[in-house]
Amino acid sequence: MAVPLSNDLRKRIIEAKLNGDTEDKIASEKAVSKSTVTKLWSLYRATGSYSPRPNPSGRKPVLSQQQLQQISQTIDQRPDITLQELKDEYTLAVSISALSVTIRSKLGFRFKKNTTRQRTKS
Repeated sequence: MAVPLSNDLRKRIIEAKLNGDTEDKIASEKAVSKSTVTKLWSLYRATGSYSPRPNPSGRKPVLSQQQLQQISQTIDQRPDITLQELKDEYTLAVSISALSVTIRSKLGFRFKKNTTRQRTKS
């Protein structure tokens, strides 16, 4: 995948276009393709900026921020709730293991050992 142009080069291309130079002339002077100049000019007219658009790569979160807050409040109120009960209560479209990972990583909850359930020593 191609590396984005530096902001300095982008700025010089936009300044040349604002000075009235043609896209062909700018492309040959700056050693870029004409389509690059055209796309950059279109971006500048649409946004007023020559900086590259953010790259929205990666997987989108399944649970919204509101759902995470509700889950966090529920766990605070009822610490003994099971993952299946959480999934059923909020009708979440995630697996139990994905819910577990989300609760541990994004909400910071950990499993706490219960001393009353430990085996008695004989």
